[in-house]
Amino acid sequence: MKNTVNISVFKFDPLKDTEAKFKSYSMPSHGLRTVMDALTYIRDHIDGTLAFRSSCGQGRCGSCAVHFNGRYGLACEMLLSSEKNTVRPLAHLPVIKDLVVDMEAFWEKYEAVKPYLVRSSNDAVLSIEKRLKMNKLVDCILCGACFSACQMTGKNPDFHGPAAYVVLNRFLLDNRDSLREQRLALVKGENGVFRCHQMFNCNEACPKQIYPSENILEIIKIID
Repeated sequence: MKNTVNISVFKFDPLKDTEAKFKSYSMPSHGLRTVMDALTYIRDHIDGTLAFRSSCGQGRCGSCAVHFNGRYGLACEMLLSSEKNTVRPLAHLPVIKDLVVDMEAFWEKYEAVKPYLVRSSNDAVLSIEKRLKMNKLVDCILCGACFSACQMTGKNPDFHGPAAYVVLNRFLLDNRDSLREQRLALVKGENGVFRCHQMFNCNEACPKQIYPSENILEIIKIID
């Protein structure tokens, strides 16, 4: 049984480096289970310059999303392999340093779909039926994994991305909301939901199994 873990980590500091590279680290496997365990060990014991995001460590905050061994997910949840381990930052977002990316474009797309409730009246009450349909959607932790897994967000800067459409669908389901037509108008155009190619990469990337592709299809059905 191997008593060491080897991991290759994306390293890039725009203030100093002209190009990105991968740096390999080897460390004792004892006590290391997740990608976050390994990154924390590297920072604390091997390379204090390694930059990455983390917060809750329980798969709730979404801050530690990365690309690991060919798929997107949360570093605090993805398990280390006994063989090859490669970790890189989220795609389609500028690298600030190493595994830390600039999420501004992600948040701009999210805010563009008006992610807040505007009541039709003070007496409006959310029905039980509607709330049950929204149960899974409100679990989105806005980690950005689906955004980076989506090929269209990398090709079309005007495409809102899967996470934005999940929250948009959440409010379309809310019978208290008064902005239904405005929300639909935002995504009817050529750069809206019809740009989705239904490759299902976002579904695979989502750590909460929210299935953004299905939400996009629901919005398309409403528009059609």
